[in-house]
Amino acid sequence: MERKKTIGELIEKEVRKQGISITAFADSIFCQRNNVYDIFKRSKMDVVQLGIISRVLKHNFFKDLAEDITLSDMDNPEMEKDLYNRKAVSQFIEVVPKILTKMGKEPIISFGRPLSVDETVVLPDFMLTDYLITFSIGESLKEKANGCFGNLMIIETYTSEKGIAVDLWINRLNGSRSLNIKLDYKSESEWDDTLRYVFDNFYHKQHEYGNR
Repeated sequence: MERKKTIGELIEKEVRKQGISITAFADSIFCQRNNVYDIFKRSKMDVVQLGIISRVLKHNFFKDLAEDITLSDMDNPEMEKDLYNRKAVSQFIEVVPKILTKMGKEPIISFGRPLSVDETVVLPDFMLTDYLITFSIGESLKEKANGCFGNLMIIETYTSEKGIAVDLWINRLNGSRSLNIKLDYKSESEWDDTLRYVFDNFYHKQHEYGNR
């Protein structure tokens, strides 16, 4: 029986294929050289780290995870949910930059959570830094926070006629505003509708507020 592949082995294969030195790869993903060998052995990967690796190697590893069930943790009781989220992230990474470019917007997606963040801290997974728009996998940021911000944040939820939901976050202390969208699986046309709804109805007001 063929041994099950791991995500770490796929990453190592791609690094070797591209002829990148271990030192150069370590520097590009912000880790120590010795830690790269640990990454090559992993069967699980933090979404932020895998996102950085995907960007550095210009290879969508989320797509590999979504399409190859042998890369899944078969003993994980939430495997079905995990596979759905992988598919959602894969689609997000592939289609959202194209849609933003078509809209004349900056297409760079960054990561909402630094690698060293405490897992108990509630932060989004991805963000469009230039526009203060964030995305959280599987749940809205409001759902993930579950009231933990107390009276610090005002959270207003808006839903379009097409059922597109957006949370507007307002910081009571400094008045700063940001938007959060749940990152679940959407077709390219659904992501197009979602981003146009956000930019047409929220971004300009938010931008003007931030520049007062």
